[in-house]
Amino acid sequence: MKRPSCSWMVPVIVVAVAMTAVLPGCTDLGSEPDPPAGSGPVTPQGSVSFQARVLPILTQYGCTGCHGGSGGLSVGTVAQLLAGGNHGPAVVAGNGANSNLIKKLGTPPPFGSRMPLNGSALPADTIAVLRTWIDQGALNN
Repeated sequence: MKRPSCSWMVPVIVVAVAMTAVLPGCTDLGSEPDPPAGSGPVTPQGSVSFQARVLPILTQYGCTGCHGGSGGLSVGTVAQLLAGGNHGPAVVAGNGANSNLIKKLGTPPPFGSRMPLNGSALPADTIAVLRTWIDQGALNN
């Protein structure tokens, strides 16, 4: 009776030995990468800037495209957000929970449709940035 060839086992053994030598030294076992600086959750002592954080969110999610002067509401400046539109101020400085901007991002909104219209809901951490900015006084910074 002929003995079966074991030549296929050599590469398997070599790989297995190499893996045992490499894996113990590996410190990153697939954890999530660190977010870019300034893009993580806002801490209570951190100040949220309208120019650096809020306006880019409003632009990225299309808010400024639809609410740039039509429909009774513009959201491109702090003054426009404070002035609001047909349903009152979009932002109540110091009171994110009662600001129409935050309410319209939730489900169900107090009037009309959830924003962005026909788009995916904003991530909770993104809404938290907007709410924190409002809670901090909706400063033009």
